[in-house]
Amino acid sequence: MENKIGFGIIGTGNIARLHARCIEAIPNAKLLGVVSKTKSRAESVQENFSSPVFWDIDQLLKTPDLEIVCICNESGLHLETISKIAKYGLNILCEKPLEITTDRIDTISKIIKEHNVKLGCVFQNRMNPEFIQLKKILAEGLLGKILLVQTSVNWYRSLEYYEDSWRGTKEIDGGATFINQGIHTIDLMINLIGDVAEISGFIDTLHHNIEGEDVGVASFRFKNGALGTLSGGTALYPGEPESIGVFGTLGNVQFKGGQIVSSSLPEIKDLLDIKVDSNGSGASDPMGIGEQFHIDSITNMIAAVKYEKEPLVGVNEARKSVAFINALYRSKGNIENII
Repeated sequence: MENKIGFGIIGTGNIARLHARCIEAIPNAKLLGVVSKTKSRAESVQENFSSPVFWDIDQLLKTPDLEIVCICNESGLHLETISKIAKYGLNILCEKPLEITTDRIDTISKIIKEHNVKLGCVFQNRMNPEFIQLKKILAEGLLGKILLVQTSVNWYRSLEYYEDSWRGTKEIDGGATFINQGIHTIDLMINLIGDVAEISGFIDTLHHNIEGEDVGVASFRFKNGALGTLSGGTALYPGEPESIGVFGTLGNVQFKGGQIVSSSLPEIKDLLDIKVDSNGSGASDPMGIGEQFHIDSITNMIAAVKYEKEPLVGVNEARKSVAFINALYRSKGNIENII
């Protein structure tokens, strides 16, 4: 019988519970422990996990047979957490964003190399078969030369969502709409079209009582010459599924809510399999997503560790969306280079 890969989880919130359920659904994976912030918190959430819940991270990291640690705590604490885990020689699967600035991500890159451990970042929507099909359509040149990309993440979060929370704080969340909610779609856009060279945009806080933005827009130029626009928000009631529209010299295609929903080209229309029931969008519900793509992401990390492969989204790939967002935050209507 194949030995099971031992997992640990840092964090006990909704996303940590999702990771726990996914690990339990994978035959060759086993959850060995979870770390909470405090002893009282650990005791209160123990019943939510089929493994011990520790309040001291070193207790988890010393657990025998532990090989991969999932980081599901606050975004601005990822560098600190990764540093502790890497010193134990353990591999890491980190929720997005990898960190809230490119400087911190560059430090993470050095730490990973120094301790010779593998690190993957969870951008689970790259696992979506519909997105993979969309990439194939572009790779085959069916749209011709790409001219314009229109991206939107026009979501909604209630006022209560941000109350007494690290969300929307500049120190721990790094911002709000784009660094937290929009980053998944921004990652897909960059992975689909290519790196972005320069950007200009505006962000503002128009509805929620938070430090970060709840509405924003941007225009930008890809390195391949195509132009792009982005709109996003968490104040845009009632929230609509995220979308990427790609326009080329031979036609266009619309990707919305994780599905290819329309195209001007007959050969693409023939491929469409529009489903009423999809893997979900977080447009108005933070946990309005399915589990399968997270299961696929964790399975990919297991394969990376077991077969000495690189994870689907490593440090360099995870850095790109953060560099884009950091430049958008800096721009304030001026043109910023992506660095």
